[in-house]
Amino acid sequence: MIFKYIEEKSTSILEEYNLLKSPINVNKLAKKLGVGVEPSNFNDEVSGLFVIKDDKPFIAYNINQSKKRRRFTIAHELGHFILHSKNKSLFVDKNKSVMYRNSESSTGELLKEREANAFAAALLMPIPLILAEIKGLNGDDIIEKLASKFNVSTQAMSFRLSNIGYDFGMF
Repeated sequence: MIFKYIEEKSTSILEEYNLLKSPINVNKLAKKLGVGVEPSNFNDEVSGLFVIKDDKPFIAYNINQSKKRRRFTIAHELGHFILHSKNKSLFVDKNKSVMYRNSESSTGELLKEREANAFAAALLMPIPLILAEIKGLNGDDIIEKLASKFNVSTQAMSFRLSNIGYDFGMF
């Protein structure tokens, strides 16, 4: 697993705040962590942002995106808060379907975005809950059933299962 420390951190936070049950309530977690969360009318390129202003952490998400995308954005921005906020006070996440190498790649920004995405996936789809759910499932639509249970897209669930080492032939 590439980001084992992120898996451990996300699970420990969910356990600490007694939120380790699906679907994960990201708004409740943000509130418990003291992070403000509000919708914003961003253009299509911006999914969300995380900022610390006057020592108060704040997340804004794009109200025009799907509920599942908004949940992932909030979880992603919580990743920036938990993993990166000591080093930088502003993160703006644009909605890009293609990652490319640019001037930010060498600065570590790309790594921070990958870490925030990994955190969001680990937070919304914790391995212990996935393992518990998979035991009771069979058939051709396992990914759809898991995605529904965790309130994430089937694409996010497919990536998550692949990233944690599940072989789709196992189902």
